[in-house]
Amino acid sequence: MEALLNHATIQSLGILLFAVLLNALWRWPPASHPLTLMRYLALRMAHKVCPKPSDGPLQHKISGSLGTFMLVAPISVALAILVSMAQYPLFFHAIIMVVVLDFHQVRYQYKQVLRTIGQHKKMLARENVAAMVARDCDTLTDVGIAKAAIESLLLKFYYLYCGVIFWFIAAGPVAALVYRLLLDISWQWYTRIPRYRLFGRPVRALVRLLRFFPALFGAVIMLMVSHAPQAIRSMNDARAKDMTSRLLALFGGGLGIELGGPAYYGKQRLNQVRVGGSRQVRYSDMVYAKRAVYRAMILLVTLVSLGMLVMAALNPQLTVS
Repeated sequence: MEALLNHATIQSLGILLFAVLLNALWRWPPASHPLTLMRYLALRMAHKVCPKPSDGPLQHKISGSLGTFMLVAPISVALAILVSMAQYPLFFHAIIMVVVLDFHQVRYQYKQVLRTIGQHKKMLARENVAAMVARDCDTLTDVGIAKAAIESLLLKFYYLYCGVIFWFIAAGPVAALVYRLLLDISWQWYTRIPRYRLFGRPVRALVRLLRFFPALFGAVIMLMVSHAPQAIRSMNDARAKDMTSRLLALFGGGLGIELGGPAYYGKQRLNQVRVGGSRQVRYSDMVYAKRAVYRAMILLVTLVSLGMLVMAALNPQLTVS
């Protein structure tokens, strides 16, 4: 029994399940969440070092790269050193995972949008969905609000939930922390916002690489809880070939609803391609989308847990002192 508890893979699985369970049952208030401070620092950093629009593209990219490094490197290195020196590092690993696996807040925001749309409170629904997305929400219709909320919930499941779990398993809690910090910075410096079009490119390019395999794994999970043949057909028929559009097409095809389409960022219209099904989103589709994401979360954690148990059985000598 002692050898089992000292097995590195079993300890990692215990940390993961603890973080997943706590995230499912408890929402960390944003006002006291450490990542809220990080987002504030990212915005303040951009305010200080983001070049003027008249400056050259290279200057924007250099400033964005250095700003990302100064935000992520000191925190990650200092935390890694402190954890390695701790007498009970597993405790701090668990705390890190609870912090970075903060998906309950996303689900709470989605429920707020769902509730206000159901009560026909359009202005309040716009305010709620504005907390989830970077686009302009002042003129969104009921359909636009529903689509924006569904897209945000889905993409954050792929990029946040699946991404953090993937990098925790692949390289440990500090790697999951680095990934989450980079992800949040890329969202704060969103390249579709005119001011950050060039400044946010370096961190966005890095995040695009880091999120590829987690999103691919999440897409396979989503296929298993939706109408797979229809979803695959919609993904193959999608005119846009970037990963985000393909993920939206996959999910929209599975539910038979249209996702994507034009959106405004910083008062500028961005003509994104419509993907997925042919039917406009209805209120009931928001409920179905929420249930699909919840089923995917459960299946993801179940498969990961089984995989880690198999790894532990195949490597019984992998223990930590």
